[in-house]
Amino acid sequence: MTLQENDMQLFAKAVLDTFDLKEFSIDREKALIGLKDDISSEFEDLNSEETKKARNDHFKIEGAKPEDYFEKVLLLDSGRKVIYGIRHMGGNPDLPFVQLTPNYQIYSKAEALEVYEKVRHEFEVFKPKFLSFWSRDQIDADFFGSIYMVSTSKKMKLLDEWSLESDLTFTKITDDSYYDWYESGYKEFHESSPELSQKVTVNSVDSMRDSLEEGLLFYVEFQGERIGLIAGERSKLLGHDGIYFHEIFISKKWKGKGLAKAIQRKFIVSNTVEHELVWGTIDAHNLPSFKTAKSNGRRPMRYECFVDLPLGDSND
Repeated sequence: MTLQENDMQLFAKAVLDTFDLKEFSIDREKALIGLKDDISSEFEDLNSEETKKARNDHFKIEGAKPEDYFEKVLLLDSGRKVIYGIRHMGGNPDLPFVQLTPNYQIYSKAEALEVYEKVRHEFEVFKPKFLSFWSRDQIDADFFGSIYMVSTSKKMKLLDEWSLESDLTFTKITDDSYYDWYESGYKEFHESSPELSQKVTVNSVDSMRDSLEEGLLFYVEFQGERIGLIAGERSKLLGHDGIYFHEIFISKKWKGKGLAKAIQRKFIVSNTVEHELVWGTIDAHNLPSFKTAKSNGRRPMRYECFVDLPLGDSND
């Protein structure tokens, strides 16, 4: 199954409308080209036999087969279409959900559930617990997942330096030897905040590799002690040059001291040029990270909306 050019254009326009662009100078045509590429490549990748087998082998859902990890297009009335497929929150096989990407806007739980009723029989093996779709606003939903937090490097550099910023030093990480320390720090964090263990997850060493190879992975030191790390990567947003915050980690001992906002701004001052967008996704439940981003001028641009399905939608 492939998406036609006209389909991709309509989906791209609808996805672009899930971003609140009022504070940003975004070239819509450039954004649409980038979104079309993203939608097409993701659709083709998820429908490849290799990816479907890999997902099936990874999640090991009882009764599931590789072909159950399809990505399909649902045809509705008046030219409306929806791309849909199974996902797992935080990569957890016990938290399956169905992601909806329409070529129009979904504004409520009722609209999302209406779509799901037409395809629910295709997901019986997974017993999904949620539906998800994206919106530019905090609309009617049971809860929110990831929030795009965005600013520009120029605006962030114009902010006053934080009080502890000049006392921070960064040391470039050049190999994978950091990972055990980083992973153990996350284990400590999850033990103290178990409610975030499924939402704020440790990154794999492979997912951090781009940051390392781009020279954008650093230890952070304060008062002669290693207190955390920061990882960024060059990543376009809506077709525009950007730098993506892949990770900002602070050891438990140093949390709550106002260091995160200083680390973030110092990184931007040292590693960006003025025209770049600065962005990242933050789980809505992770209030400290949300506040840190806002303190540095980053603003919510897009919300991941979730709708609960009763009892994992067992379809009984």
